[in-house]
Amino acid sequence: MPLDDEKMRLENRLLGLLSQALQDRNRDEIVGSTLALGDLYLSGDLYEKAEEYFRKVLDEPVLQLARPDERARAQLNLATVMLRRGHLTLARDGLKKAREIQGNAGGLHLEARRLHCELELHAGHYREVVDAIESTLSSESPEKLGDLRVDLVILEGRARRLMGRNRQATRLFEKALDVAQKSGYEAGAGAAHSELGRLQSVLGRFKQANDHLDAALKSDEGMASQRRVNADRRRMALLQIRTGRWKEADTLAETAFQSSREIGNLEGRISAQLVRATLRRLRGSYDDAYDCALDAMEAARSAGYLRRQVQGMVALAQLAYDRGQTREAMELLRECETLYGRLAPESSVMLQVHLLTGRVHDLQGETTEAFDRLMRAHSIARETASDVERHVVDSFLGDHFRRRGEEEKSVELLIRASRDLGELGAKFDVARARLSLAKLLCDARMARNLEERQREVKLARSNLFEARRLFELMGANPRLAECLELESRLVPEKPAATPE
Repeated sequence: MPLDDEKMRLENRLLGLLSQALQDRNRDEIVGSTLALGDLYLSGDLYEKAEEYFRKVLDEPVLQLARPDERARAQLNLATVMLRRGHLTLARDGLKKAREIQGNAGGLHLEARRLHCELELHAGHYREVVDAIESTLSSESPEKLGDLRVDLVILEGRARRLMGRNRQATRLFEKALDVAQKSGYEAGAGAAHSELGRLQSVLGRFKQANDHLDAALKSDEGMASQRRVNADRRRMALLQIRTGRWKEADTLAETAFQSSREIGNLEGRISAQLVRATLRRLRGSYDDAYDCALDAMEAARSAGYLRRQVQGMVALAQLAYDRGQTREAMELLRECETLYGRLAPESSVMLQVHLLTGRVHDLQGETTEAFDRLMRAHSIARETASDVERHVVDSFLGDHFRRRGEEEKSVELLIRASRDLGELGAKFDVARARLSLAKLLCDARMARNLEERQREVKLARSNLFEARRLFELMGANPRLAECLELESRLVPEKPAATPE
C-alpha cells in the first residue's frame, strides 16, 4: 500500500537528508535518517522497506557508525516488523538481541517490555502480561512512561478481556482513553476506542460498540495506518454479523482480508479469514466456510497465534455440528479445551467451547452432559457480564429442555431469550430463538383443549413469520429452509368439501 501524501512528503525529505549526510559523511544524520525512514515505513505498514532500513543500521558500513542505543532501537523495531508479519520466533529473537545490546539503560527497556507483552498475549500468557504491566506501571513514573503508559494500560486491559475479566478491562480501557485524550495522544485514543468497541460487542451493548468503532476508524484513517483500519473493519464486521447487517459485514471482512494480505500482516489476515468463515457458514456455504476456517487455523498454528488457532478449531467444530458430524465436532472441541481451558477458563472462547459442546451432547442424546456444559457456559456469561451470551445460552437451554420433553420450561426460556435478545438488537440470535419456539409450539402437547391449541398454533405462526423475515433479510439460507419446512406443517387444513 502506498504512503499517504503527508508521509510521502516526509519520506522525500528524509531521503534527501540521508543522501546529503552520506555525501558529508555526517554520522548522526546517516544513522538518524536511516532509523527515521524505517520508523516511517513501519508506521505506513510497508514492512519490507521498514526491514530494509532497520537492517542497514545493523549491517556494515552503518553498523560501525551506530551507537549501542541506536543499534538496540533498530533491532527492537526490526522485531516489531517480524511480529507484524507473523514471524513470532524471529520477533522473540530480535527482542532478546535488542535487550542484550541495550541492557537496562535508557528508555528502550520500556518499549521492549511492551513488545514482550504483545508476544506473550499471542502465546496465551495473559496472567504473566498483567503481572508484568502492573509491575512496570507501579515502578515507573507517569512522566517517564509518557504515551507508553496508555499503550501498557491498553495491553493490560486486552489481557484481562481475553481472560474474561470484562469489568476490569472496561475500567482500564476507559482510563486509557481519558489519559490519551487529555494528553493529545491520538494513536492511544484510537486504540482505546477500538478495544472498547470490541468489548462492548462482546457484552451486547451494540450501540456503544458502534460508536467506539466509528471513532477508532476515523482515528486510523487520520493516522494512515492500514493495519489498524483493517483490524477495526474486522471488529465492525463482527458487530454487523451480530446485528444482522451481513452484507455490510461481508464487505468489511473481505476488504480487511485482502488488505491484510497485501501489506503482509499475518494476524490481520487470519482474523479476517475467521470472520469470512463465520459468514459463509451462516449462509450455508459450508465448503467455502471450511476452506476459510482451515486456512486460518493452520496459519495460526504454524505462526504460534494460540487463540486464533483455537478460534479456527471452534469454527471447524461449528461446521461439523451444522453438518451433523458430531464425532468430528467433539474431537475438535476436546482439543480446544486441552489447549486453552487452563489458560483462560472464563474467556469468551471457552464460553463458546462449552456452549457448542453442550449442543453436541444434546444432539447425541446425552442430556446430563449437555445440561452441565450449557450451565457452565451460562455461568461464564453471567460472571463476565456478557448479557448477549447469557441470553443466547438461555435460548439453547430452551432447545435442551424441548428435547427432554419439558415443554413449559422450554417455552418460558425461549420467550424470554427472544425478548431479551430483541432488546439488545441481536437479530440472528432473535430469529433463531423464535424459530426454535415455533418448532416447539408446532409439536407441543401442552394444550388442554382445542382453544388452547389454536392459540399455540397462532403463536407458532407469528414467531415463524418474524424468524423467516429476519433470516431473509440476512440471507441465512439453512435457517430459511427450516422455516419453509415448518411453514408447510403449520398451513391450516382446508375444510372438507360439503357434499351437494
